Amino acid sequence: MKSPRSLRALVALAAAGTGLSACYPSFPRSRPEARIYVTDEFGAPLAGATVTLGTMEWHGVVGQNTTRDFVTDREGKVEFDGEREWAVQVLLPDGDVRYSWTLCFSKPGFEAIPMWWEIDFDQPIEVAMYPSAVTSRCEWPESDSYTPRAKERDARWIEVEGGEWQTDRGFAMIVDHSIRAAMQASAREQGIKLRSWSEYRFQYQARGDGLRDTRLFVHAICRAPADFDLNEAFFSEPDDSACFFDTTYVSQGYTDQPKSHFEPLQVIAATG
Repeated sequence: MKSPRSLRALVALAAAGTGLSACYPSFPRSRPEARIYVTDEFGAPLAGATVTLGTMEWHGVVGQNTTRDFVTDREGKVEFDGEREWAVQVLLPDGDVRYSWTLCFSKPGFEAIPMWWEIDFDQPIEVAMYPSAVTSRCEWPESDSYTPRAKERDARWIEVEGGEWQTDRGFAMIVDHSIRAAMQASAREQGIKLRSWSEYRFQYQARGDGLRDTRLFVHAICRAPADFDLNEAFFSEPDDSACFFDTTYVSQGYTDQPKSHFEPLQVIAATG
């Protein structure tokens, strides 16, 4: 946090700039306060997991991302305090200063989990990690430094040709943030035992008109033949467990529509 002397300098700078444009000093939050709990897929605390906070400092539509790592304690917990920084806000297209944040979770032997969509730092953040047979890490691509990615997690999502509107990768990743909790809740309500979440991949296809009717059909699979093209068609085969299931993500496009949600899962015993 800047000192009172720095504040006086900022105020003086703001006053000096009034002849050129409207400006004023502000005290925006530059880091959120957070309570984060990391577990394995069975709910056991996961010590030694790295929690990476990405901070994007925006000036208009241009931003610069920095990252800072925290490590969970033996209770799987990370806590950090919020911070604020003095800034001069200038009423020009690129003159404002604001901050936004992302998170990414990683640990050897587990699949990295990026988190960037609607993070509520005012509530405890709970994350369950599941095993990965390959090295998995968080990345902030230069072409999109605001959004953390994990290649292994991206690879779980496979778009099937023939959708009714044009999707982008970001839409599937929004669904990825919330599908696990929604499907586990739906499975409990129906008395269905899902397989380990690390076994699933997700084929998806756009449905509706992409405007007032924006849906993403999702077909979960735990296996598929190596020679089957998962981009061309959905795959299922006879199975006596929840290896294959369907759901649909319904996106809220307008304020007069229901909030975005998943429809109940449907276990698929065998198809085509």
